Amino acid sequence: MRIIRQRSPVVSKLVNCGSTAHDPVAVAQGASMTAQDSLTILDTYGFVNWLGELALSSVRGSMVVAVVDLWDIRPICRAISVPCLEPWDEDSLGEALREAFSYSSVIEKPYVVRLNPVLARQLCNAVSGIRTLGERPVFNRNWELRDRWRLPEQWVSSDEWVRLALSRAREHVKGGDVLVEGYLQADNSAARSLYVNPLPVDELAKVRVVEEGRPFMVNLIRAVNPNVEFRDSRVRYEEVVREAWRLIDNGPIDPAAPVRFCLLKLIRDGKLGNVPIIVSSPYLIRPSGTAMRPDYNPDPTYFMPRNINDVVDATHVNPLGVLMGIGDYQYGSRLTITTSCDPLDDAGPNAVIVAMEECPPPMVVNVTEVSTGSELSRVCQLVNEALSGGRVWVKLSESRSELRANVDKGLCDLCGDCIALECRAIKIDEQGYPRIDPSECIGCGLCVNACSRGAISLVKPSHA
Repeated sequence: MRIIRQRSPVVSKLVNCGSTAHDPVAVAQGASMTAQDSLTILDTYGFVNWLGELALSSVRGSMVVAVVDLWDIRPICRAISVPCLEPWDEDSLGEALREAFSYSSVIEKPYVVRLNPVLARQLCNAVSGIRTLGERPVFNRNWELRDRWRLPEQWVSSDEWVRLALSRAREHVKGGDVLVEGYLQADNSAARSLYVNPLPVDELAKVRVVEEGRPFMVNLIRAVNPNVEFRDSRVRYEEVVREAWRLIDNGPIDPAAPVRFCLLKLIRDGKLGNVPIIVSSPYLIRPSGTAMRPDYNPDPTYFMPRNINDVVDATHVNPLGVLMGIGDYQYGSRLTITTSCDPLDDAGPNAVIVAMEECPPPMVVNVTEVSTGSELSRVCQLVNEALSGGRVWVKLSESRSELRANVDKGLCDLCGDCIALECRAIKIDEQGYPRIDPSECIGCGLCVNACSRGAISLVKPSHA
């Protein structure tokens, strides 16, 4: 079992077992993703701060969250459809933990155990008597759902399982074992906004007007500051979403594509082990269109990517925290691809950190600037350094030119490497050969460097 504590004066004073992390929920999600059971210990403010992550957590290994509650988190538990157990003495604490670890993985939801300061001091003793099953990190990308750990919009609600678990837990009330708080339907679209922008509880007490029109968010904010006035934020929210996609989808191919191409080649060559795990910031990938079946295999399960957009196995706003949670994984290589704008407090080895202009990297780090098109071999070298245990900072400069890519069919052997780039400028003609659309091509040269047959070159548009 993994025990992760929030770096909080309240938690540190009352609980001394486990290790601390800047983002303990991300660490717990990495553990759960690889079928490990975890106990995350938060105070009230930490619970609210990571509320979005908890609301959207996709659980495989049991994920139990013990909250040292200094006010009342029960309305929030109801709002995000998370079971909340309320032990009142040492015996009921042990029963609550056993209940939570037994059923979190069954209903695939985090379980919250609400503690007062007195019970918090007894938590380490109580958890030492809990036996869990998930100790060995294993990974199946399509556990139950296609792309289970990649695409939050594909996560399905397990509300019926929640109802059954709560119904069973309420039966303990008759015997005096466990009190359990109910739940209400969660607004997933609102919760997803919290996933990127945690609720700023420290600042809400000072705020008088909030631009927010969704009832789910209104209720959460009023729980912190009942005097807030609300204005409808839907128009502003849509503008933010459009701007985010404009930044991500600004050309036929994204700047981080060379990193994923290098990983694709390594995976196909069998150099990353049987079941590697690639975790990325969601801002550095594009959707995968590959059709896959969900499965229930409890063992490490191999997945062969068909193109560079299939390479990433999991996305998270704190991929470095997730990698920390995966821990000592023995079935393949682990790597995170993140940006300088993402949380870096839990940074460790096996990381490619892409430097962004909006978030300059620290002065003490060495940043390697490479052209995404013409320096593919250098990018692959940096990826190998990260896979060998390094932490690599790279600035990916997009190449654009007036030249356009051109395919020589006489040299092409239909290997598919250029098609795997998923570039919008590369089409397939009626004979199955790649064809470059000059109206989409920006002349970056990535396909030229990706082609080991020398079948693609950059030429003036009139010769393409």
